[in-house]
Amino acid sequence: MVEPGEPLTERELEVVRLLATGISNKEIAARLHISTNTVRVHLRNIFAKLEAQSRTEVTMIAVRNGWIDIPLPSEADDQAIKKEEDARAAVPPPTVVIQVAPDPQPLPALSLWRRIAAVAAIALMVVLVTLVWPRPINAPDPALADVERAGAPLNEPVAPPSETSRWHVRASIRTARTRPAVATVQGQVYVIGGEVNRAPTAEVLIYDPQRDAWRDGPPKPTAVMNAAAAVISNVIYVVGGIGADGMPTDRVEALRATDDTWQALPPLPQPLAGHAVAALGDQLYVVGGRTSMGMSSAVWVFDTRTRAWRAAAPLPTPRSQLAAAVLDNRLYAIGGYDGQREYPTCEYFEPVSNRWSACAPMIIPRGGLGLAQTGTSLYAVGGGLTGFVGFNERYDPTRDSWTPFEMPEVRLGDWRYVGIASMPDRFYVIGGSARGVPLADNYVYEVFTFKTFLPTFQAGGEQ
Repeated sequence: MVEPGEPLTERELEVVRLLATGISNKEIAARLHISTNTVRVHLRNIFAKLEAQSRTEVTMIAVRNGWIDIPLPSEADDQAIKKEEDARAAVPPPTVVIQVAPDPQPLPALSLWRRIAAVAAIALMVVLVTLVWPRPINAPDPALADVERAGAPLNEPVAPPSETSRWHVRASIRTARTRPAVATVQGQVYVIGGEVNRAPTAEVLIYDPQRDAWRDGPPKPTAVMNAAAAVISNVIYVVGGIGADGMPTDRVEALRATDDTWQALPPLPQPLAGHAVAALGDQLYVVGGRTSMGMSSAVWVFDTRTRAWRAAAPLPTPRSQLAAAVLDNRLYAIGGYDGQREYPTCEYFEPVSNRWSACAPMIIPRGGLGLAQTGTSLYAVGGGLTGFVGFNERYDPTRDSWTPFEMPEVRLGDWRYVGIASMPDRFYVIGGSARGVPLADNYVYEVFTFKTFLPTFQAGGEQ
């Protein structure tokens, strides 16, 4: 994260110079050949580094530091000014006659250098007046959307993303909720439990992406929130979480999607909440989280064939509110929170060697994030338990690097405790909370925006 007083980059200086001209984010993006979301990220960093609260303040700082060029007299102008001053010195001053007249007399002409200075001052004043001129209340400054939105009320209309965005709004979940467990089985998205009206729920809702519609699923035997889920052979395993008593639980319950039946399984070796769960083969991995005693570094493995638990190599960085996903036979544990600070940490586990290794950290720390695995990449979504979040991040394992990608503009700031449903070409982000208020959101992010159509042929070679 950027720190106050940190020097601006060359790109940020370019943004400052364009900002000082009074143009919009969209025009800045067009001039620099970048996206408007990238402009917002630059502005967020600029405001943080300069400790500025407005565009006007940024402009004044730029003028004070000489980042904005104000036209100065040229060498030819200097020579003309000197000639004019010499000529004035050679001519004795005329006798001043004071007249009393009904109309004021014209002012004496300014010298050339004073006229140039006056023009420059007027031009600067025009820019500053343009920047500070009051705007209508219903049209907030888009350049400050990512800075001011963190403290804005939630009664603003939820506008769909722009047409050029890969984010799209889908049918809202029936009941706003945060901290749900989410899983995908045969193209259907299951949202299990979560926090509703400040209490855990046993409700199960199923989303059909083809119909863009929700239906009721079989309620979970026990209400839970802050649990985690993974799928093995069309069975959804829901592990741990916070129960109705407000304490971490060791409950493990499995929903068989083929006949909508629940079954209780051997409990966790210890009660957990805020942990992450992922499936690798027929093994269920439970990573990190917190117990009633504090943060956990334990990694528990459940064998779905023998229905027995065993311990694996512990997580190098104990934390809760992290996310996990499997990619290329590696179990990745991303981000997290230790009760005081969020982590950008990226670590992966290889079952064959029973070892954890470090991967490149995220650009910013994220706790309470969601993690999708689509194609050959991981997508970290939201977070912001202690800091501002203005973008999401994509991890490329071949390069071991993270790059930013956009988030829906209405969710800039903090977008935490969401449910993630991964699919081969897209992922869904459901529920969650923003500024402490549960959400009924259902967004889809289209990772692959193209489709390939192959011709079909009938028997006998007839098309």
